[in-house]
Amino acid sequence: MKNIAVLAGGYSSERQISLNSGMQVLESLDKTLYNAYLVEVNIDGFFCVEKAEKFPVNLNDFSCNLPEKMIKFDFAYIVIHGSPGEDGKIQAYLDILNIPYSSCSVYASVISFNKLACKNILKDTGVYLAKSMRINKNKNFSLDELVEEIGLPCFVKPNTAGSSYGVTKVYEKDKLIEAINHAAKEDDTIIVEEFIQGIEVSCGILKTNKNEIVFPVTEIFTKNDYFDTEAKYKPELTDEITPARISDEETKAVQDFTSFIYDILELSGIVRIDYIIKNNKPYFLEVNSIPGMSAESIIPKQIRTINKSVKEILSLVIESKFNKDL
Repeated sequence: MKNIAVLAGGYSSERQISLNSGMQVLESLDKTLYNAYLVEVNIDGFFCVEKAEKFPVNLNDFSCNLPEKMIKFDFAYIVIHGSPGEDGKIQAYLDILNIPYSSCSVYASVISFNKLACKNILKDTGVYLAKSMRINKNKNFSLDELVEEIGLPCFVKPNTAGSSYGVTKVYEKDKLIEAINHAAKEDDTIIVEEFIQGIEVSCGILKTNKNEIVFPVTEIFTKNDYFDTEAKYKPELTDEITPARISDEETKAVQDFTSFIYDILELSGIVRIDYIIKNNKPYFLEVNSIPGMSAESIIPKQIRTINKSVKEILSLVIESKFNKDL
């Protein structure tokens, strides 16, 4: 049986969310096919977690000496949200050792993690994009130009953070500096983006060599002003409705764009892409190249809606990396 390392944790504000996803993936993997181990990643290294104890992973060959045996991992299932999972660093390490993994390549991870780079690739492809401007933390900029170009209200967000960390919806010009400073705690590059009034939706997708599964579209309806960090992780504040209460034409547009963007960005594994629908047009928000996989996350709900199990989908992800006929 293959030894699977479920990599979770990481360095970002999303660390605990990642650990929750990691535990869910660990529990969902098919135990008749895989020996699965949770590997916690933190600033001090990689640690295999067994019975509440942590054992260091040998990064020279991706192995670990446990009390009863030495194991060498055959595959990495990456559920690290933020750095070093979504930004390509883990993938680069695994590529050096020729260890297959569940997520996008280094290139695709870097591009999809960087919101500005991602939008630059997607512009002029037919994908609907909100207007945005870039601000560098230590460079001067004009508030008047920002407001004239983007308008109010607007969103201020860090370029490379997830789960809405560092994001502010700004209604007044004199609140922009505070919002920019808040975003700068997460990233030196900040995006000021046009607010689009519409229906927020999310669509998951998995493509392998021979299969394409575009998941149902989920509508995100929150009691908060927008789908912020609190709304994402307090179920009582948000309704995630699958399938979304949108027209068949809007559903098809979202799913078609999701498949198109997956190919354009050369994505891999399970990915989730978020949109705002305005006037029947889905405006691209962002790519989640390593989406949440906890029991209440959007992707597991979408999988259940199409009468498949998370176990089945995880096995397809893993086996497709070894078998080009899948």
